[in-house]
Amino acid sequence: MRTAIGLMGEQGYEGTSTRDIATAAGVSVAALYYHFPSKLDLLREFLHEAHDVVLERVAREIDEAGPTARAKLDAAVAAVIWSNIHDAWARQAALVAWREHGRLQAPDQRAIAGKREQLVELLERVVTDGVAAGEFATAEPRDVARAVLTLCISVVDPFSEAVGPMVRVIEVHQRLAAALADTPAPPPAPKARKR
Repeated sequence: MRTAIGLMGEQGYEGTSTRDIATAAGVSVAALYYHFPSKLDLLREFLHEAHDVVLERVAREIDEAGPTARAKLDAAVAAVIWSNIHDAWARQAALVAWREHGRLQAPDQRAIAGKREQLVELLERVVTDGVAAGEFATAEPRDVARAVLTLCISVVDPFSEAVGPMVRVIEVHQRLAAALADTPAPPPAPKARKR
């Protein structure tokens, strides 16, 4: 699977044939078809596995972080970013996931969306706990969680410039996530005057 995703990262899904994958993996096309009936099946399996790995890593890092919500938020941000850019293959894999998930059939797209929603829920719980503890001021923990996840995933955008040293990228994103979580709700809009 690693070989296939590497090729798809370099050549795109359409530009990568089953024969290319088999040759690069050092197996016959028949052997590849034995494990994955189609290239789309391989992509689907990869996307499910990749999301499971990220979910597991983020949950573990939150559990192992310090007692404060800020420490847990920092750990979650670092885990998501690390999962996406810790080496060249991870960046390629994240790019394939970002670019190609729309190829899946509707039931698989819903399953992947459900896994992404679980990531949002993990972050939302951290932000909600932080609000309850007085660490964060937001009135919209779910919106903040979604924004933080989107911010972290944006590091794989193929149109972005090189992301720089990972430690620096993580630190910047941790500060941005904390700022989002600590942004209070805007004051109510002024009432219109009656005439």
